[in-house]
Amino acid sequence: MEYTAKALVLKVGRFRESDLWVRLLAPGRGVFTAFAFGGCRSRRRFCGCFDPMNQVQVRVKSDPRGRYLHLSEGRLLACHRRLRSDQARLGMAVNCLKFAEAVQQGPEGSEETYRLLCELLAVMDRPEAVPPVLPLYFRTRMAFAHGFGPELTTCLVCGRGVNDMASPHFAVERGRVVCGSCRTGIGRCLPVFPGTLAALGHLAASAPRQWPNLVLPAAVRGQCGEIVEQFIEYHLGLGQDRGGSGRS
Repeated sequence: MEYTAKALVLKVGRFRESDLWVRLLAPGRGVFTAFAFGGCRSRRRFCGCFDPMNQVQVRVKSDPRGRYLHLSEGRLLACHRRLRSDQARLGMAVNCLKFAEAVQQGPEGSEETYRLLCELLAVMDRPEAVPPVLPLYFRTRMAFAHGFGPELTTCLVCGRGVNDMASPHFAVERGRVVCGSCRTGIGRCLPVFPGTLAALGHLAASAPRQWPNLVLPAAVRGQCGEIVEQFIEYHLGLGQDRGGSGRS
């Protein structure tokens, strides 16, 4: 097997004296690990490629027995120097990469994951200020993109529309909104403002380039963070240590 692919570098490690292992995300192929033999020394085949968050084009080959993948050459497509020099931005970006790697299972949905990550990193690399809530927005968007987004439009029990609900709550285990009067016996429920549900719905359809201009009231932002983190931890088993909360 042999193919050429665009990919985003997620992790890099060294083994032996001059060889590397590289964790990559490629659209249409998902997350995979390949070896770059001579990757620490070869400027001709891998010049400047293998740093986390780099966008690269790589030539991927399988060994004759199909036991592992290795990279025969690579070309740097984009890097993020401003992002790397800012510790706060770098920390947010690493959290987003960890979360994406944990959520992305197999090739399905990898095109969207790749697109979202590349656009997010480009936003973080701009000279303008970057809001610390970006990881929360990214986690929310990723959850919806991979089919884990909660249902926010109607009550789980009575079917009433969200605009007609009295004292709406979010049922964490069910991933649904429920009226205050219908929540008995539903399980863990979090009270929510209508503005919180609207904000989550907006994030579900938004793009990273829009997020720096999205201003949410502190109370709405806090509720969004609580709902997203509890929902993700319950349904995906991913706590804040695997992607960061992005709350402020």
